[in-house]
Amino acid sequence: MATANGAVENGQPDRKPPALPRPIRNLEVKFTKIFINNEWHESKSGKKFATCNPSTREQICEVEEGDKPDVDKAVEAAQVAFQRGSPWRRLDALSRGRLLHQLADLVERDRATLAMTTSCASPGMSPLVSVGPSLHGTSPC
Repeated sequence: MATANGAVENGQPDRKPPALPRPIRNLEVKFTKIFINNEWHESKSGKKFATCNPSTREQICEVEEGDKPDVDKAVEAAQVAFQRGSPWRRLDALSRGRLLHQLADLVERDRATLAMTTSCASPGMSPLVSVGPSLHGTSPC
């Protein structure tokens, strides 16, 4: 909660969020595979789906479509990562904190790209990328 002088209760000054980034008009897609256990994989089924710009209905690329076997593989990798003695569990709190801050810095740096690749928009809105097949089982393109 801000005080009359613009400081928050803990004594830290109010910070304005960074300005919204401008939309990226020509997004270059670098990765289309499934990321599991720090590696890129093709889907077990070999299925893919179109990723489109909903404002133009133009197909941008095709990405791997994960199914139950892919989810099972990802869950297994996550469970192993959190077992006693794993590299993550052996990291001290300071090292974990540094890694999480690095992740936050990367998310902030690439926020425009992340917003474009994780948002679904209707035609006529800013050029956001629709990810995944529609609810009706047809391509969003």
